Amino acid sequence: SKEAEQTADGETYKIGVLQLTQHVALDKTNEGFVAALDDAGIKYEIDQQNAAGEQSACQTIAEKLVNDKDDLIFAIATAAQAVAGVTDSIPILVSAVTDPAASGLVESNEVPGGNVSGTSDLTPVKEQIDLMQQIIPDVKKVGLLYCSAEANSVLQIDMAKEALDTAGIEYED
Repeated sequence: SKEAEQTADGETYKIGVLQLTQHVALDKTNEGFVAALDDAGIKYEIDQQNAAGEQSACQTIAEKLVNDKDDLIFAIATAAQAVAGVTDSIPILVSAVTDPAASGLVESNEVPGGNVSGTSDLTPVKEQIDLMQQIIPDVKKVGLLYCSAEANSVLQIDMAKEALDTAGIEYED
């Protein structure tokens, strides 16, 4: 349990963190969250949990964090769905989720509503295609690599295909 500096009101917040799996990008997301708590001078007790890529473990940990009556739960990647499924009252911050609305976590990405909010890792796909054309003006064909079993990956590839179609550039996936 790590504690930051004393807050003005002296309250210590119980914060649960649920990370789906160990991965450099997800680890950095977690570290950034903790650093932001420290920078804000918030006093907290943190319960760091990692589901090691197992959805069943993710569900069990989500239930534990809710049963512990945490003040806030920070859910990283698809761990967010497990947590959002077990509480509609504890505030949940999500990160490393490409499209929270499409994932059913929020009413809309602009106005989340409910108890879930956070950040998206959606890349600016159309702008990336535009930049590619600026760098390589005579580009004729693009290879698209992605994981078809990962909904976030499919979403971004569909956006890339649409942008490439609009630009008149062939692609192979």
